[in-house]
Amino acid sequence: MANASIISRPIIRLFFFSGFAAIIYQIVWQRMLYASFGTNIEAITIIVSVFMFGLGLGSLLGGHLSRKYNTSLIQLFVTIEIAIGVFGICSKFLISTVSKAFLNYHDAALPFIIFMLLCIPTMAMGATFPVLVAYIFKSNRSVEESVSKLYYINTMGSAVACFLTIGLLFVFLTLTQVLIFAACINFAVAAISIVYLKKRIG
Repeated sequence: MANASIISRPIIRLFFFSGFAAIIYQIVWQRMLYASFGTNIEAITIIVSVFMFGLGLGSLLGGHLSRKYNTSLIQLFVTIEIAIGVFGICSKFLISTVSKAFLNYHDAALPFIIFMLLCIPTMAMGATFPVLVAYIFKSNRSVEESVSKLYYINTMGSAVACFLTIGLLFVFLTLTQVLIFAACINFAVAAISIVYLKKRIG
């Protein structure tokens, strides 16, 4: 049992950086929406709402996927992290294009379309949690321990990201560069997870 817990620690640590990248995206996307809606309650409401909705719906989706692909949970986690990174790199272009296309179409259309667009990556972010809970549960057979560890480490990553994004990344990097930085974290998490999986199999 102790060995199983030790085996899962690298994946638990990786979830710190997964949460780190997620909050960077949230902050950057909110800053980008200021160009469409101004520095007002609309931009903040869209970001907060889409993250809560996407994470919740993504958790349900992740639970379904973790049962369906129970024998390949790390591969599933890797796929999700790569997908988040790809969307992150493309997100500035996508948000800008959609905003320009629908800015003068209808006052209510643009917020709804932006909301639906950002549901895609936030659902993916939400799906990572139940996938890793299912994986760690296979090692330690404890739902409480699996959930508490992952939630704690993910929250820590998010908290650190808030300080570093505002105090460091936005000072020295452009929004595009910050998005690339966050995407590189997703890709690194995916790559390290693959290495970890190969060591387990080997």
